[in-house]
Amino acid sequence: MNLRSMGGMRAMVGVSWGVIFGAAAAAGQFAGPAISGSTAGSSSPVSALKAQYSDVTIMPGDVISITTYGAPELTTSTATSIDAPGNTSGSSGSVNGIKVGAEGEIVLPYLGVVKLAGMTPSEAAVYLERELKDKGILVDPQVTVSLVDSPTRVITVLGEVQKPAPVPAFGQLRLLDVISACGGFTPLASHTITVRRQGDPNPITILLGSDPKSTDETNIPLMAGDTVIVPKVGSVFVVGQVKTPSAIPLSSNSPVTVMRAIAMAGGLNFGAALSKVVIIRKTPDDQHVEIQMDLKKVMSGKERDVALASDDVLLVPANGFKAGMAAGGAGVASGVTSGLVYRIP
Repeated sequence: MNLRSMGGMRAMVGVSWGVIFGAAAAAGQFAGPAISGSTAGSSSPVSALKAQYSDVTIMPGDVISITTYGAPELTTSTATSIDAPGNTSGSSGSVNGIKVGAEGEIVLPYLGVVKLAGMTPSEAAVYLERELKDKGILVDPQVTVSLVDSPTRVITVLGEVQKPAPVPAFGQLRLLDVISACGGFTPLASHTITVRRQGDPNPITILLGSDPKSTDETNIPLMAGDTVIVPKVGSVFVVGQVKTPSAIPLSSNSPVTVMRAIAMAGGLNFGAALSKVVIIRKTPDDQHVEIQMDLKKVMSGKERDVALASDDVLLVPANGFKAGMAAGGAGVASGVTSGLVYRIP
């Protein structure tokens, strides 16, 4: 395999960069699962894997459910209108519960205005039990408080999932939990996922692989306020001496190699120059390089097949001699069918 710059220069720097870039692009797309910490703008794996959870506390705007055993009048059962976190249609939904006011307060029968903001649901239950007992309303109250909905405590999922939507984040959720809650990936989902975390200027980049033994590395814990971005996988463009020049989407499950891309484009034409196949690739610094391949050696096992990267152009040039033979053969066939006789000099 030979690499040269677009201008035909065989500078050593260009060759080294093209080889490194080509290998990195293929490895980045189809290597085992890993969290990228080497590229600019990526958080380290340590910060991604050590997301700290605290007990969920009640906040203004939350909807809570209160159940008091033996006292239905102290049990919230009314429907409260909300803007559901998972509702992408813009319409409002409703849940059974009571909405916490702007000052963190709710209004309950017999107790009046009660401020619960800042307490966990279990702490709020203990507080209400004490209030009911101290005021002589119930002798042995048993109260359960649950968080039903929250307009702010969500994880936003964007991009190539079946149902992009905010996911309620009341507990300890991980990346695959959130993806599953959105219906899973679409067929065009990229292996590279970005997580933006509030308060962290650097995105977390996760490279998914197909090895289930390594899912713990990529299934990082998420927190309320995180935004998960699943981009669309790129395409490669196969042109030249193939049956059907076309754009081929990169597979989300397996690499699209040169040989596979050619097969997906219908195979090679008779006039293809097998030893001069070229991959035209754009580098991160907006330069273009050519990676030359000899398909004869790939087919014979002397060179490895190469995984293509997003936006690669695979050019299969024409072999002048073969093209001429093909054109001549077509002319002879046409002459025979028309009754003409060709003489070989």
